[in-house]
Amino acid sequence: MLNDPLDKLATLNRPGASLEDKPRLDIGSDVEIAGRVGEDLERAFNNIVHAEGAFWRYEKTLWRPIPDHELRLAVHGYDGAYFKSPGDKTSCVKLSKSRIDSILYEMTALLAAPAFFAEAPVGINCASGFIRFAADGVPSLEPHHGDHRCRHTLAGRWRPGSNEALPARSLLSRLLSGVFAGDADAEDKIQLLAEVAGSAALGYATKLRQPRALILKGETAENGKSQILDLIRGMLPGSAIASVTAGRMGDERHIIGLVGKLLNASDELSSSSAIASDTFKAIVTGEPVQGRDVYKSRIEFRPQAQHLFATNTLPVFQGGMDRGVQRRLLVISFNRVIPAEERIEAIGQRIGLEEPDLLLGWAIDGATRLLRQKQFTTPSSSKSAMNDWLFGADPVLAWLSERVRSRQIVDQRPRIATRHAYERFREWALAEGFSDRTLPSINAFVQRITANAIGIEYRRFRDGRFFVGMSVSRADAFNSDACDADAPHE
Repeated sequence: MLNDPLDKLATLNRPGASLEDKPRLDIGSDVEIAGRVGEDLERAFNNIVHAEGAFWRYEKTLWRPIPDHELRLAVHGYDGAYFKSPGDKTSCVKLSKSRIDSILYEMTALLAAPAFFAEAPVGINCASGFIRFAADGVPSLEPHHGDHRCRHTLAGRWRPGSNEALPARSLLSRLLSGVFAGDADAEDKIQLLAEVAGSAALGYATKLRQPRALILKGETAENGKSQILDLIRGMLPGSAIASVTAGRMGDERHIIGLVGKLLNASDELSSSSAIASDTFKAIVTGEPVQGRDVYKSRIEFRPQAQHLFATNTLPVFQGGMDRGVQRRLLVISFNRVIPAEERIEAIGQRIGLEEPDLLLGWAIDGATRLLRQKQFTTPSSSKSAMNDWLFGADPVLAWLSERVRSRQIVDQRPRIATRHAYERFREWALAEGFSDRTLPSINAFVQRITANAIGIEYRRFRDGRFFVGMSVSRADAFNSDACDADAPHE
C-alpha cells in the first residue's frame, strides 16, 4: 500500500494494469468499497473523520476538509477491482457517478463523528502552537496536535509571559486610542473590543453566559468602525471568516457558510425583522441549525462564530423589540470623526499584516478577561445606546420608563383602568412624535405592559380590567408619590 492515495491511484489506473494489480474484494458492494477507501485514507493520513458535512484530515497544525475531487479519485482506485460472484465466477467493479456517490455516502456513516469539533478544548491555535486556557483564563502554550481539533491557524505568534502594554506608536494602539478619543468610557470600549477578538479567536462566542452579537454604530463617515471591522478580520485566516448578513440567515444556502467559522463580520446589519427572527437568535446562541450547499444534502450544525456588524443607523422595530432580541445584542458607539491628519489608510488591514503578534497578544488579554468574567464588559455608553434604541423602537417601553412607576400593592391598590392607562400612553406617544400608525392596539398595549412592567399586575375585576400597582404621572420625573390627577386611580 502506497503512502499517498493519489500515488496508489496512479498505479491502479495506469494503462495496461493487469488484474493482479487491481484490488481484490469479497463481494464488491458499495459498503465494502466504502470501508476499504476509508482504510486507505486513514493509512495515508492517520485519522479521518466525517463531521458537519465534510471529511477531515489533520495536516501539520490544523484539520482540513478533504477536497471532493480527492475523495472521488480515492474511490476511482476500485474501478475494475475484482471479486468472486456466486458460482465462483470472477466479476469486476464498474464504477459510475451514481455508484461513486453511493460509496461516498456510505463512508459518511462509517467515519461519522458529529460532535468531533464541538468537543474541542478551549484555546487559540496560532503559528507558535496551541494556547490552552485554564478555567480562570490563564493561558499556556502547547505544541500543535490533532487532539486540539482546530480548523484554523492564526498567523500571530505568542510566548508565555509576553503580554505587555501596547506600544504607543504601534498601529494597533493608534487605531484604538484614536477612534475613542474623548469618550468617557474609552477604556471599557477598548477592553470590550479585545474581548470580542478573544471570543472569535477562541471560538467561544456561543459558550458565553449571555452570547451577544456586537453592533458597531457610527452615524458619521470616517469614524473608524470599518477599520475596527477589518482589524478583527485581519487577526484570523480567511478560512475562519464569513460575511452573512442577518437578512440572509434565513436562507439555508447562506447559513451553510457559517459552518466552522470563528467570525461572521458584515458591513450590513439588515432589517429589524431579520434580527428579530428565530433563526438569528438561534445562530447567535449556537443552537442547532440546518443548511446545505447547492446539490448537496442538508446538514445540521451548531454555529460558533462571533457576530460583528457595522451600521450607520439602527433599524426600527415596529411593535417593539422583544427580550430575546435585547439579550442578544450589544452596541458600541463610534462618536468621533477621525481628523484627516490622524488617518492612516487601511490601518485595520495593515495591523493584521504588519503587527500579527501584537494583535494576537491583545486578543489573548481579551480572551483571558472574557473567560474570567464569563461575559463581555459593557461600557456605560453601550447601555445608553441600547436603551435609546429600545425606547425608540418601542413606545410602550419608553412610556413605562418616563411616566410609570410601580407602587406597593395594598388591598388591590393603587390601580388604574387599562383604558385610562392606554389613553395616557397615546397622548404621551403622539406628543413625543411617534406615528399613530405605529402605536399598538389596546390589547397589544396590555400585553406589552404585562411582559415588561416589573411590580405591576394585570387583573380583571367586576368593574373592568385594571393595572394594579401602577402609578402614572405627566411630569418628567417622579418627585413625589402623587399620581396624575387626570388619570382615574383607585
